[in-house]
Amino acid sequence: MNTQTRSKPMDKTILFFFILFVVLVLSSCSSGDQAASTSCSIDKRVTIDVTDASPREVFDQLSEQLNCKITVYPFFMHRVTVHMENARASEILIAVCSQLDAKWIYNVGGRLSIMPLTSIDKKRANAWEETNRKFETHLPEGMVFENVPMSTVLEEISNASGLELTPMEGEGDRLVTIDVSGMTVQDALEAVVRYVDGEGHVVFKTWNGYAQRGIVDRP
Repeated sequence: MNTQTRSKPMDKTILFFFILFVVLVLSSCSSGDQAASTSCSIDKRVTIDVTDASPREVFDQLSEQLNCKITVYPFFMHRVTVHMENARASEILIAVCSQLDAKWIYNVGGRLSIMPLTSIDKKRANAWEETNRKFETHLPEGMVFENVPMSTVLEEISNASGLELTPMEGEGDRLVTIDVSGMTVQDALEAVVRYVDGEGHVVFKTWNGYAQRGIVDRP
């Protein structure tokens, strides 16, 4: 008898939270439900001028100006301040998402979604930030090379910067005579790649593998 009596409030509590969950999920429906298109053009220039606004308000404005639906995850708690005039939608998305710990996903067909960063996303972002910081550090004095293979030069730059750099295939044996003392790593690599007339990239180790980094723009 008592057990049945206690279970009724519990059942009501469970029902309450279930209804709340449904309401929140429904609230994640696309911003701009009345928008004419499901395809967003993130290169379109728009203006967003808000102070301490809710994410829903910001994405509703963006959706209206882009005339498309934006699917937004419902559980963002931060407020947003953005003052950007005649900016590309992609630039505004970057500014907004950085305040929400969120990411925007531009799917095939131009469908735009806003979702929270996962732990993997945050790890990747921190790793890229640290990598970019290393590319902007200055090399020590005495980084002078004369008739040295490019692979050796990149090895020395790697040791000085904490990066792991290797040449593109077929470029490692090209000889380099250069002084990169005091340069940033990025500037030094540009000087080296230009000296050997390389294809414009070097290979560097990332947190989960290897990637190419553009050093010199080639036509």
